Amino acid sequence: MINGLLSILTGIIVLFPFIITIVFLIGMRRMGKAPAAVIRKAADFTTPFLFLSVYITSLTIFGKGTGFYITSIAILFAILFAVIERVKEKEFQISRVLHKTWRLYFLLLSFAYVILLVIGVSFKISEYVK
Repeated sequence: MINGLLSILTGIIVLFPFIITIVFLIGMRRMGKAPAAVIRKAADFTTPFLFLSVYITSLTIFGKGTGFYITSIAILFAILFAVIERVKEKEFQISRVLHKTWRLYFLLLSFAYVILLVIGVSFKISEYVK
């Protein structure tokens, strides 16, 4: 019973990572935190679940592992941001680079997640119509 419940909960979190964002936002707002800080923290907290969700969704749709591509793109963006920060600023701060990169991952993975959901639903509709 516990294993089944954990499997269902994990499946929901993987399929709908923004449920975590919403629950986090509601919880932090009830604690009286400022809205801007709460949104940033919610995005930071949701990003690892988006990595997992995009990977599993793309694996389900295309049948191929895309983990290498997702990881490679993430590393390239981190390197690019580090180089830009190093050239632009006199004092290089790795924490600032990591924050910017992590938030970019959130935006890119959110976009990829929505696109993958649209593609997946379109494939299923086209299968059903045939």
